[in-house]
Amino acid sequence: MKEIVKELETVNAHWVKAHFLEMMQESVDRGKQFVVEHNQQPTVVILSVVEYERLLKWLNFRQFYELSRQAGLEMVQKRLNEAQLQAEIQAIKQEVYLERYGQN
Repeated sequence: MKEIVKELETVNAHWVKAHFLEMMQESVDRGKQFVVEHNQQPTVVILSVVEYERLLKWLNFRQFYELSRQAGLEMVQKRLNEAQLQAEIQAIKQEVYLERYGQN
């Protein structure tokens, strides 16, 4: 994580107070990202909503990829065929539904 922070422009919190609108404009127009330091410690990252949404999509994809990989490994380990896997997925879906919405 520290390596990523080093790549971004680092600014002091006092500087941000005086230049916040300018920073917002640079984030929106050029996709610039800033690390704000307070007491010489990285504290906050400023980035545009477009960059934030892109980051969330990437994180969601990584999570989906990892879960899919784990499911595939588990399928191989349990020696499940596709029909058995589908049945297991259905049972998990039902369990999650009951946990979330309760029994009808």
